[in-house]
Amino acid sequence: MMRRRDFLRGMAATGAAVAASGAGLTACGSSGSGGGSDSLRVFTQTGPPIASAVTASAAPFKKKNGTDVKLLTSPFGQLYTKILADFETGGGAYDVVLCASSWLGDLHPFIEDLTDRIKGDTGLKWNDVIYQGNAQWAGRQVAMPIDGDNQLCYYRTDILSDKGLSQQFQKQFGKPLAPPETWDDFMNIARFFGDGKHGVHGVVEAYRHGGQAFWYYMSNCISYCALPDAPGALFFDDKDLTPLVNNPGHVKGMENYAEAVKYGPPGMINFDSNEVRQRFANGEAVLAIDWDDTPIVGELQKNSKVKGHIGSALLPGSNKVYDYRKQDWVTQAKPNRPAWLAYGGWVGVVPKKARNVDLAYKYLSFLAGPEFSLKMVTTANSGMNPFRQSHLSDLAAWKNIGYPEPDLGLYLKAMEDSDVDPSAVHDLRLPGAATFQDDTEVAAQQVASGQKKAQDALNDLAKQWNTLNQQKGKDKQLQQYKASLNMTVTNR
Repeated sequence: MMRRRDFLRGMAATGAAVAASGAGLTACGSSGSGGGSDSLRVFTQTGPPIASAVTASAAPFKKKNGTDVKLLTSPFGQLYTKILADFETGGGAYDVVLCASSWLGDLHPFIEDLTDRIKGDTGLKWNDVIYQGNAQWAGRQVAMPIDGDNQLCYYRTDILSDKGLSQQFQKQFGKPLAPPETWDDFMNIARFFGDGKHGVHGVVEAYRHGGQAFWYYMSNCISYCALPDAPGALFFDDKDLTPLVNNPGHVKGMENYAEAVKYGPPGMINFDSNEVRQRFANGEAVLAIDWDDTPIVGELQKNSKVKGHIGSALLPGSNKVYDYRKQDWVTQAKPNRPAWLAYGGWVGVVPKKARNVDLAYKYLSFLAGPEFSLKMVTTANSGMNPFRQSHLSDLAAWKNIGYPEPDLGLYLKAMEDSDVDPSAVHDLRLPGAATFQDDTEVAAQQVASGQKKAQDALNDLAKQWNTLNQQKGKDKQLQQYKASLNMTVTNR
């Protein structure tokens, strides 16, 4: 089978058709017969996250619509390649695809425009959905939000409030233990607990290539790179598409990310996002960076050791931010702490080759609908996180499933602060996003494993990003990038 990176670069550079797109698919949980016309074929990542939500939807959707749901899955690291291969070849293997909103730049020519269907769908309660923009392309609603994604910082409230540990920490770092407000705070806590001498490791993050490490690395860079008046500063200069991934802000974030691997559980360099959640729930770390899943797993999973002891907050900030326009660090009166809408949320799309577009839309409407989505966002490890205002305001729903206070208040506030932040950093939605992401994960692995220094790896990464844009057409890419920042509107 073609290596994932070779596929990504070839597909991004040429858009060539790729055969045998169904190779390696896994069929799960269907009462249909081999994906025939009597079933709806839904394709997403191997679970539990997201795939388990599809499984949970099968019985109630069949009861309502009389149609079986056939789940097809692929490991996340191969999901983009399999989707695009099928779309490029016109294979028609799927009726519904659940994927990253950041991939819409590549997928939008192959999927149905859902705008009119959504406008006419009163049961969807569309005005309640926060993440509408992340499922748009060129001003049209081409996808259905089924998830809301923030990367946040999580911490053990019981450990950080321990007076004895706090005194020891203060002797070493000059301040008591407390939830980290800056990356200096975060790294010092990680260092203090990192060797495990206090019975717990310092931090847990994801580093595995193909395990969503791109977003964890970028979480370490946000506060050093992103200013409210410089949209897109995390990725490219919006004037000429110069890659910014090798500037001093990224170097600082990469150095922190690479150092932190020393302070986590053994083998953390091979952890993916699901491993982060399970290790934190097992009580193995004081700090975690993750999407909104870590607290739900930690509070609701039966074998969790941290129930009632999970604090949630925006990612740590920095008092110094690198302004790429001035090519210098600028000092902030208070820590720069923008929200990071990492990944942008899972979305559902209907391929133009779907066998029954109306039925496929009905499924997405059911999945994203108020009733079923509330059940999923309050279920451990479903992979669906709050994306409606009602998900954040329905306290009774959270309390009914046993989410304890005061953790619940911290969790809902952190998510809402992130969702409504006018300076929130949105994910990269440029065509070829999966390739940019993949190249970044390789660079991060090289630094975290000690193969390269941060500056050298990021210089190489900037060259790769620039080459890819040139291959795809730099002028067109620049237009698309500006559109993704809501500066202009692209033509479909």
